[in-house]
Amino acid sequence: MRLNELKIGDEAVVKKVYAKEPLKSRLFAFGIAKGQKVKVLKHTLAKNTFEIEIGNTKVALRDEEAAEVEVE
Repeated sequence: MRLNELKIGDEAVVKKVYAKEPLKSRLFAFGIAKGQKVKVLKHTLAKNTFEIEIGNTKVALRDEEAAEVEVE
């Protein structure tokens, strides 16, 4: 399952990040890495932007960026 498939309130653990550089480095800088727990706080109605929480950090991602993150 990909991060952009989660619903508001869902929690998951990052399994793999498929993004290429420089997006991969940006996601890692936000704390989105294998083994990290993420929670979807909200998304736009069309689900083209997501607000997620990683630890104490809140991050906004576009749909195409969230699709690069596999979660379980």
